Formats: sequence, C-alpha cells, structure tokens
Amino acid sequence: MKAHTLAAAALLLVLVIVPAYASYDYHMPVNIQATITPSVLMPGDSAVMAIEMQNGAADYGVGKEATGMILSTPINSTTLSGTDQIKVTSSDYKDLGMIGPDDKVTVYYKIKASDDVPNGTYFLDFNVLGGYDMIQINRKIPVQIDSSPVSLARAEVPTKPSISLNVANPRGNTINAVTIKPSAPGVRFSPEEYYIGTMEPDEVFTINFGIDSDRPINSPVKLNFTSVFKNGETWHQSGAYASSYIPPKTDNNTNGILMPAGIIAVLAVLGGTAYLYRRKKASNKQA
Repeated sequence: MKAHTLAAAALLLVLVIVPAYASYDYHMPVNIQATITPSVLMPGDSAVMAIEMQNGAADYGVGKEATGMILSTPINSTTLSGTDQIKVTSSDYKDLGMIGPDDKVTVYYKIKASDDVPNGTYFLDFNVLGGYDMIQINRKIPVQIDSSPVSLARAEVPTKPSISLNVANPRGNTINAVTIKPSAPGVRFSPEEYYIGTMEPDEVFTINFGIDSDRPINSPVKLNFTSVFKNGETWHQSGAYASSYIPPKTDNNTNGILMPAGIIAVLAVLGGTAYLYRRKKASNKQA
C-alpha cells in the first residue's frame, strides 16, 4: 500500500512541476546581428545601425511540437552606449514584446562620429534585457572609421587639348553622387564638371576634360581638381588634386587655343583659291 501511495505522489509531482518548468524556466537563446549604413564612416558622418535579434530556439534542436509559450522569448529593453568619439543620438527601446521561434525583431539607432575621430575600429556596447528570468545579454558592436576620400591621379599625356584622370574609390564601402570639379584661371573645361555617380569599393573610372582658352597657352598651367561625394547621407569634399597642363604640339593647335571648325574651313577655301589663281596666271605667261 505504501508503494502505491509513493508512486501516485511521484506522478502528481511530475504533472505539477514539468509544465511550470517548461513555461517559465526554459531559456531561449537570442542571436544578435548588426549592420551599419554606411558600413564605414568618415569623421563627422551620421549613420544608422540596424540591430537584429532572432529567437534561435530551432537552431538548438527544439522541436516544433513544443508550444509557443515555451519557445517564445520576451524582450523587455535594449540599450546602446556610445563612446567619446562616437555618439548615439536616438533613444533606447522598451517593451518590444515576444519573439517566437525563428522570429526576428530589429531596432534602429542613429550614431554620429566626431569631426576629429582618428581612423580605426571602435566598439559600442549593446545590451538586451529579456527572457522570463530577465537575463541581460551584452554584445560589442564594431564601428569602423576611415577618412580616405576619393583618389585622383593623372591618367595619360593627352594628344589634344585635354586632360585625363583616374578616379578611384579606395574605401571599403560604396559611395554615391561622386562628382569631379576642375578649376584653373583663364581655362574653360568641357564638361564643366564630371558626374560619375555610384562607386563600389576599389572601383576606378577614367574621365576626360577638354581644355580651351581665349589666350594662347605658352607655358604650363596649374589645374586643380576636387571630388564631391556622399558617404551615406553625409556630403564630403576632398582636398584639391593639382596637376599641370602643357598644350600638345599639333597641326591645328600650337598655342593651346582650339580653332573653330568654321575658320579652318574658310582658310582652306582661301588657300585653294590662291593656288588656282597662281597656277592660271603662270599658264597665261607660257601662252
């Protein structure tokens, strides 16, 4: 009789404790991934950090037959802490609700780099408070700073009044709205500025500017080129790249001035008329 009583008591204890344990004390892992736009910041840049949290219960062998209450994990709050050089400019999150099996929730933070931040990798502290037992998860999220601008270099020696440049993106991220602007006293450029647009990491474009002037160019002329571009939503302008221009010696241009096509045509007609006149006059003398 005692054996039956003990067995019944043990079975009752299992029925009472197991559901309570499964619904309260079963802790689900939360996977955290972060992305930043732009992925590499320049000094003074603003960026958006997207932090994704996923309930990874299925990845750890938890069967789908388990109830949603057992597998779901509550997220009570998240906090992101900046550094002296990188500030967090948006508010933290509270009461994000439940994350079910394989579900994801993403929080967004705005960050801003200081104007004098040195190049390097910085780490922001991200904290998640969640779970039925209010567990705190801490992660270090890296932020990369690189001040490298668009790179300009002379491409080749021109054979006509022009200059060619190689434009390169040495950064580890895509940049947008890349525009090259030339300048030089007394010199006209065609086009007035060169719009490239989007440049992927390590991408190189070769561009060409035609050069013209109202006055003869008999000595080297200093030319300056600057690049303007967007890194994320922040505009940047590079320092001037200086080069010199010496007009090439050609049949139609020996002084750096582009001769209009109409004048060339008129001179050709006049030259042909004079030649015909001299030839006819010589023939009359022989007669």
